[in-house]
Amino acid sequence: MIRRLTRLWPWLVPGDEQTSLEVRLFRQVCLMTAGLSLFVVLPANLLQDLPLRLDLAVAAFGLVAYALYQASLHGRHAMKTFCALLGLLLNFSWFMNAGSQGSIGMFMFAGAMVLNIFFRGLIRWLGMAVFLINGLALLWLERVFPKLVVPYSHALDRQWDLMISFVVSTIACVLVLRVVLTAYDRERERLTATNAKLEQSLAEIRTLQGLLPICGWCKKIRDDAGLWTQVEHYLAEHTDAAFTHGLCPDCAKTHFPGKQAQEHRQEEQDQPA
Repeated sequence: MIRRLTRLWPWLVPGDEQTSLEVRLFRQVCLMTAGLSLFVVLPANLLQDLPLRLDLAVAAFGLVAYALYQASLHGRHAMKTFCALLGLLLNFSWFMNAGSQGSIGMFMFAGAMVLNIFFRGLIRWLGMAVFLINGLALLWLERVFPKLVVPYSHALDRQWDLMISFVVSTIACVLVLRVVLTAYDRERERLTATNAKLEQSLAEIRTLQGLLPICGWCKKIRDDAGLWTQVEHYLAEHTDAAFTHGLCPDCAKTHFPGKQAQEHRQEEQDQPA
């Protein structure tokens, strides 16, 4: 099921190669969060008879997440707003859903993953520090002010809530991870294709093409800069060919006639009588 859902991302989220990887991930996470909030978490909460305020908060967050997705399509990427609203929802749900005895702690890990996806450098580390301090503060407030926490109506409600939240939080974490891995695979494929095109272009540059102006007397070639160079020098610069010098028979006869005659007499002496 997870694989089938992740295959839908190219159709649910418009692809744009000019858009940065972080922005594409933001859009996918916003859309995924809206879907889980409105069509999974909210119905599960209604079945468990949780406080109405919690249901309204989840529904509002799902709608806002979808609105942030639409805003991102128009060039407004409110990543900090999304993370802040997610943190507020988790804090509110902590008290509305039995605190440490409830299931909200399972969703905290998905929040930490989202925080590390969107931000880099100092902002990421500051965000993680706030995340850890916030979690410790929730446990401390629950210990000092236990009346802030809304308990379960029945013991069976807690069992159902933990079971459903375990499944939903697992799916959420896996989907977030799959979104990141899918974006990474696409980026790697794009870089591989770009490198292949660059290598092909370099190979074509190294290949001689078209007409080459060559001197009819000295056989020098005129390069792109208008300079006349020796044939071997030009070919060495524009191809991968290497040259070794020798002497053809015609040139040897023309430029070294004495040596040719001496070699001819030596060949006659070596022949049997």
